[in-house]
Amino acid sequence: MATASRPIVLCVDDEASILDAVRLELEDDFDVATAASGSEALDLLAHRHIDAMLLDLRMPGMEGEEVLRRLRAVRSRPPVIVMTVVDKPRTVVECMKLGAADYVTKPWEHGEVVTTIQRTLREVQAPPGVLLISDDPAALVPVALALEGQVRVQVMSVATALASSFPARVVVLHAPSPSTASNLSDLAERFPGAAAVWVGDESSKHLQKTLNAIRTHLGLRTEGQQPLPRVILAAIDLMIRHWRDPFTVDEIARTVGVSKDHLIRVFREAFGLTAGGYHIRLRIAIACRLLKEHRPEDGRRCSPGGLQRGGQSFTGIQRGDGYQAR
Repeated sequence: MATASRPIVLCVDDEASILDAVRLELEDDFDVATAASGSEALDLLAHRHIDAMLLDLRMPGMEGEEVLRRLRAVRSRPPVIVMTVVDKPRTVVECMKLGAADYVTKPWEHGEVVTTIQRTLREVQAPPGVLLISDDPAALVPVALALEGQVRVQVMSVATALASSFPARVVVLHAPSPSTASNLSDLAERFPGAAAVWVGDESSKHLQKTLNAIRTHLGLRTEGQQPLPRVILAAIDLMIRHWRDPFTVDEIARTVGVSKDHLIRVFREAFGLTAGGYHIRLRIAIACRLLKEHRPEDGRRCSPGGLQRGGQSFTGIQRGDGYQAR
């Protein structure tokens, strides 16, 4: 039953079975409206308030990318979450450039769509949250992925943070060297009301400690939570150190010394995502940060063809020593 207090989500897909599946997935938490085409969705938006939109990218007539372009002219447009197939990460990055807020892959894990919508609406509401600061575009992304279902999280460079008005309750500062830590001390003063967590080099190896410190500062329960298995920490460390490289799940599993099935299982238990889904999400998060910040030194990596390093294309996705909290 519709209520005035529940957010309204518009699902746009030309397949009736997908619309039915989304409705079943969302109806306990949201009021759901549907549209079978991009033009129908745009017409509905002109006459009805919508809090968030789920948008399929491959539809006859008007594709999802064209809907995103037309939404730019809509004054009170809702945040858009694109729905795409798992082997099209480059398309996701292009959609982020067109204004999409997030994405889900088909087929999605149970609860993933609800979590993604809640995360997107949380960003619109702009409550206080966790600010992750690092000039390394990859170092703190695992922290963001672990927290994004619980609290608002943003990751940004030092320069961006200095100009940011983000209402931080906790600031995580990545200081891979003593000289970096000295420079970041001034940045900590930029957010005087926030608790500070310092993370040294090899930040992925200290992921569990970092998460525990953040959750303690936020007043979230840490007792009884299972620590991340060593195999997950090893896999994440590999993903971070080689985020530009198109590793397959088989290659990651072989490198960390477990079977592919075991790696998939432990990632799903820890994050609600398969190892492959986590790897894709991590690399897309890094790409979107680089695109958002338009960093000149990384410009060679951001191109219409994807994220690149030399001849290595982002399309290939498909296939700190120290730690201190205060």
